[in-house]
Amino acid sequence: MGMFDSLYIELDGRELELQTKLFDKSLSVYRVGDWVAGASSGIRVYFDHLWLDDAGRQVYSAERGGIHQKTVFVVLVQGVFVDYQIHEGKLAAQIIEPILRQLQERWSDSARVRDFLVETLRTQQQQFSALDGRLCRIRSIIATARRLKAGEALDNKFDLLYEENIKLAAGEDPFEVIAWALEDDVEKGGSWGDKNPADPLAEHRL
Repeated sequence: MGMFDSLYIELDGRELELQTKLFDKSLSVYRVGDWVAGASSGIRVYFDHLWLDDAGRQVYSAERGGIHQKTVFVVLVQGVFVDYQIHEGKLAAQIIEPILRQLQERWSDSARVRDFLVETLRTQQQQFSALDGRLCRIRSIIATARRLKAGEALDNKFDLLYEENIKLAAGEDPFEVIAWALEDDVEKGGSWGDKNPADPLAEHRL
């Protein structure tokens, strides 16, 4: 089949892959909000067909058990993957054409594009902030593990404020502590040091 890129969409809580050779063909993976390398400028609407088995799992041909067909429409605006629609069945050309026009018109609205890009930027900044917090927590665990390896005692009153330091001081493997800390951050939905639930009005407070 050669090299391709993948656009990921979601249906019923399950990710589905659309493979394409239209772009850079570098095995890159894209989701809504991502800039697609090699995409054309302007508003571009594409479609593809996919097959699902009875359990909703994706298969790559009808011969491999794909008995439920879908037609998927994907929208890129200035190279950014902004939207997709999933329709039942393998649609005929006379049905596909008006859907392509409708999506083209929908995303010709500059205010819609602006709002989408602003929301995407805000979401990605939050994700980057959370990742930065996790990296800080990992760096702290590594630093504490090195201190213990060098024979230094955790006798500062601040050392044992964090559960990861308690685990390290008890002799737990640093790799296991790192794995636990990452899972802990994901479960709490926050980052290192964030002990309070998210405030839905936080972004509006001075």
